[in-house]
Amino acid sequence: MAIRLFQSQTSMFCEKVRIVFALKKVPYEVVDVRKDERKSLIEFTGQRKVPSMDYNGKCVIDSTVISALLEKDYPANSVYPDGAANKGICLALEDWSDEVLIHANHAMRRAETPDARKKAEEQWAAHFNALEQIYSGKKFIFDRMTIADVAIFSQLHYLYTTVKYEIPANYKNVLAFMENMRQTLKLNSLADSFAAPSL
Repeated sequence: MAIRLFQSQTSMFCEKVRIVFALKKVPYEVVDVRKDERKSLIEFTGQRKVPSMDYNGKCVIDSTVISALLEKDYPANSVYPDGAANKGICLALEDWSDEVLIHANHAMRRAETPDARKKAEEQWAAHFNALEQIYSGKKFIFDRMTIADVAIFSQLHYLYTTVKYEIPANYKNVLAFMENMRQTLKLNSLADSFAAPSL
């Protein structure tokens, strides 16, 4: 049976999963949930959340759960660093990206007044400062791309592609990370959505 990914092209969590599929070179079919207003998604999963995966008939929901399952069944090209301590830090950073940076994205996207925009930019400034330290002198957080880098990239990429907000020029390490990811993922520009079947 084939693996089917129920997804929306603009979702940062769907992009995160597409990158994991590509890194692991696992073939899958795409079901664009916008084409039938999520009808096929609801029929298979009983809910509306993406990404969701039909994994040989088994329903799997959530980007972190999908990534962990793919890691277990396709351990080559691991998306986790070596060592238990590093893996713990990696998982914590993935969770921080998924649960904290998403709120900063939503705040920026929904900022309709100058005051709301200022608060959203202050919120992002705190996150950019943290990321500036994390990526100081590094292409990736660990010795290679991991799920932490993928999760962070997906949130920052959403900031570019959907929110239409560019990282300020003074965050040189963050910009270098984004450029490195663009090149690694073979994106022509950061305005592109990642959709490659493999890397």
